[in-house]
Amino acid sequence: MSTKSARSSLPSQTVINAVWILLCAAVCLQILLKLVHVSMFFDGGIVASVARNLSEGRGTIWAPHFSETLFPTFVGHPPLIFWLLAIGFSLFGDTIVVEKAFSLITFVLSAVLLFKIWMRVNIDDIVVQKAFPLALVMTLIAGRVNWGFANGIIDNLLAVFSLTAVLLVVVAYDRPSPMFSTKRLAPVILTGVAICFSLMTKGPIGLFPLAAPIISWLVFRRPTFLVMVLDTLIILAVILLFFATLYAFEASRDAMDRFIIAQRASSLTGADSQFDKSVHVLRSILAVNGYSLTILALSVLARWRFGLGRSIGLYRDPRVKRAAFLILIGISASLPIMLSPRIANFYFNTSLFFYSAGFAILISPTIMEALSRLRDEWTKIFSMAALAILVASVVIVIANMGRPGTDAQTIEQAMVIERTVCAGQSTCKASISACENAWQDWALHTYMQRFYKISIAKQADVDADYIVAETSCGDLPGYRQMQTNIKPYTLMKRQS
Repeated sequence: MSTKSARSSLPSQTVINAVWILLCAAVCLQILLKLVHVSMFFDGGIVASVARNLSEGRGTIWAPHFSETLFPTFVGHPPLIFWLLAIGFSLFGDTIVVEKAFSLITFVLSAVLLFKIWMRVNIDDIVVQKAFPLALVMTLIAGRVNWGFANGIIDNLLAVFSLTAVLLVVVAYDRPSPMFSTKRLAPVILTGVAICFSLMTKGPIGLFPLAAPIISWLVFRRPTFLVMVLDTLIILAVILLFFATLYAFEASRDAMDRFIIAQRASSLTGADSQFDKSVHVLRSILAVNGYSLTILALSVLARWRFGLGRSIGLYRDPRVKRAAFLILIGISASLPIMLSPRIANFYFNTSLFFYSAGFAILISPTIMEALSRLRDEWTKIFSMAALAILVASVVIVIANMGRPGTDAQTIEQAMVIERTVCAGQSTCKASISACENAWQDWALHTYMQRFYKISIAKQADVDADYIVAETSCGDLPGYRQMQTNIKPYTLMKRQS
């Protein structure tokens, strides 16, 4: 395709600027709006609590600590995210701004890394390059990506290291090079390091970028087969060397052994057969990509009905290959989830960066040509509307700063409990327990620990001064009900 025909399919710079403005508005409404609330999904709250405790000397880097009664030694995930977040608490103190800012930083880094991958994969395709905002918007609306960054989950950091690893592979194979070229070997070695960080963030699921050299060879026939095998072995060697070094030290070895044992125990308790789990994963992959697949179908319809994108059809095969590369990376990130003892939609968040970018490559020619057909008056209206939407989005975010959010009731419960059991105490180490149903309220555990450093024990195990009671308690002789409103629970105090 000639440069002239490519440029004729490009919108004006005014339209492109408006698209970037709409992207900023989408970030405000999809991420910042919830991120500025106090509420945070309990996974993110547990991560923040563990990191805060680590920064204050409770727990160690290889034996992190959540509370005295729940996860006294936290073994659910590798510790890298706790180390990084603990640095923030050490520098800025115990403030909720730390975990909120950390989550925002992981989003910004992920977006920048996706941009770098997008520009390099589409290096000779200016039409698609200019459509990057579409790739990021499709990522934000896919699955639970926006929810994940608004709630500080571990997968956010996994996305940063995984995107880094894939970017390094793309850089290594940008152009042909000798088998032992330093320009290729350096990013390949760094790919192994980035995968090590992924593994230290969320365990075996972080291994998937190892497939990137193989996928590159399958799709582009670049590099050669022997170079691909060599690079894969180099990456594996870096990973094995890293973990061999960790196993040489007792503290890190014990931490990894605890993690492996915990994962085995979780897998043994899983009720689904491998076949049922495989079907569930495949259904989930389709579900989390539902919006992207719908947009793809609509773009195909627009191409057929209105001829949009046909003028750049000579680029069809290269674009399909680039899209296939990214989508196959997404598949390689999704399939290991079958090894997880349980499956949640947000487990696919990292893979959705690659799925969405792949689908966006196929969709962007149609969208870009449609935008290029805007007349001058519509261009002005589009630009002004985009700016108005951004201003409104910023105002909405500012108006929501500091509001409780979705967990307002639980946050209020935690505050009332703390004020009652710690009344008049400068340093409160209250003994609190909860009956079975209340004890399984993980959000209550999280807010009590995160904001007040109070642990909650099982009522059947600990004879505490205060009990968070509900219908599963039965009789509680020797306790009286406090006049506090923590519905649907009641707060009971031991009688003097």
